Amino acid sequence: MGSRHLPLLLLVAFALFGLASSVGALDVCIGDCDSSGAVGVAELVIGVNIALDLQPVTRCDSFDTDANGKIAVNELLRAVHSAVDGCRPPDPTPTAVQATPTVAEPTPTATPEEFVAEAEDFDCLTEWTHIRHFRIANKLGHLDEALAVANGDAPPPYPVGTIIQLVPQEAVVKRGGGFFPEANDWEFFSLAVSPTGTQIRQRGRGEVVNIGPPCFACHSAATQTDLVCETDNGCIALNLSEDLINALQNGDPRCAAPTPAAAH
Repeated sequence: MGSRHLPLLLLVAFALFGLASSVGALDVCIGDCDSSGAVGVAELVIGVNIALDLQPVTRCDSFDTDANGKIAVNELLRAVHSAVDGCRPPDPTPTAVQATPTVAEPTPTATPEEFVAEAEDFDCLTEWTHIRHFRIANKLGHLDEALAVANGDAPPPYPVGTIIQLVPQEAVVKRGGGFFPEANDWEFFSLAVSPTGTQIRQRGRGEVVNIGPPCFACHSAATQTDLVCETDNGCIALNLSEDLINALQNGDPRCAAPTPAAAH
């Protein structure tokens, strides 16, 4: 653009600004040469140059709203409106939305309860409930339910978290969670006990051995009592007298020694 045209261009540009009145944002951005979403003074000058045939329309065809290859005063005025009032992008063409079939949410499935026993869960047997020849506890707060099954007041199975011990060195734990379905989810333990606590020597399924044959081989016969052995439900006899079992339970080294009575 020659310097001789500058005063004329500036005069035309300012005149256009003076003619423009605020009418709200336009639906399209007339004169937005760089597609920035706004029209600046430099772009208005380009429009004036095109109108004066100083630049081709292809320099910024955004001004040529009627696509006739020329820029008229009304197109420059619309560009000024775009500069003054801003531009609003055209509303998008509505597209048909395919309805998505409603799918019913599945009913949540309860996660099976599971109890994984730790060494500290095996403590002083004399503090546990004494049922016939064994001691029983429940570490998940289901002792009442466990006692109801043990006493025949409720049908098996024992609740998850139940621990049953005949002597301090062995235990069966209702682990749950599908741990050992063939054994009604009981887990078998071999323990070492001392005044300082309990050590788990072995734990598992059919491979665990304590007194006599593998634990599961003996317990599997007690199908009517949730695989808990009694003296008359088919389990292999251990040849331990009741007096010996009581002595072993009462002599549990994990139990604190009774405090001697003060001498009078």
